[in-house]
Amino acid sequence: MAKRAARPRSSRRPARRPPRPVAAAAKISVTVDTNVLEDVKAVVRRTGQSLSAHVTEALARDVRRRRLAELIAEYEAEAGVISEAELAQVRSAWRD
Repeated sequence: MAKRAARPRSSRRPARRPPRPVAAAAKISVTVDTNVLEDVKAVVRRTGQSLSAHVTEALARDVRRRRLAELIAEYEAEAGVISEAELAQVRSAWRD
């Protein structure tokens, strides 16, 4: 009886990776100005986004904006206030 040839290891299917964990979510209760809430609800209806997703994105943007403001303040404390000429130079470089 002839021996079967072993299948090369490279032809095996790679092991499946477990799915990436989803970021944990916390349920909170907040009080929001009625007019602001109605405006936000209108936005999420138009975009199809959930209210929770919209609020999460808004909070994340706020955190990033505050961190950036802190970095700028630290830089300016060490190197001096960023001039309009320096800002114009950076804006010009971004357009290129």
